[in-house]
Amino acid sequence: MKRTMSRRGGTLALLPLLFLLACLEPSELFAQQPAEAALAAGVTLKPEVQSLGGFLGKWACRGVFPSNGKSIESQIVFATELEGAWLGVRHDDSPPNRFHALEHWGFDTGEKQFVAFVYDNFGGARKFTSSGWAEDKLIWLGESSKTDPPAVQRFVYKRDTPSQFVVNWEVKKGTADWVVGDTLTCKK
Repeated sequence: MKRTMSRRGGTLALLPLLFLLACLEPSELFAQQPAEAALAAGVTLKPEVQSLGGFLGKWACRGVFPSNGKSIESQIVFATELEGAWLGVRHDDSPPNRFHALEHWGFDTGEKQFVAFVYDNFGGARKFTSSGWAEDKLIWLGESSKTDPPAVQRFVYKRDTPSQFVVNWEVKKGTADWVVGDTLTCKK
């Protein structure tokens, strides 16, 4: 009898916590906390990745898929990770779009270039490299292993102001020109 009572008591004690978790959006549970915790802790980026520091914080993004004109909205959160060695990125599209990704941006001292690893909810695991900022643009270049032949792809980040940037995801097959898959304007 005592065992049954203690189990019920333990279950009842968890009900307020379960209610709180049920009331929160998934993005509130996962996307915002790491960025806010890192920003609150005052962790700074290491010198090798300091030039990426302008991205730190939470960004609201709106854009379009040029191929069909459909709109897209996303939230992107940038935060320091692993004692400032990496810039962690959490990208979450708003419904009805479904793309979600975790990224880590850093610097490969052996190759003397920036490196980004992107993992998404569709099972994608991609590596991108960049030589860094060229005026107001940061271009991440990589390949997609999910196409045959592999398609070259890139993310082009263009700084408009300290509180706004534009990012294009672009694909190139063979000798064709770059095609914009989607474009987002992001504001703090």
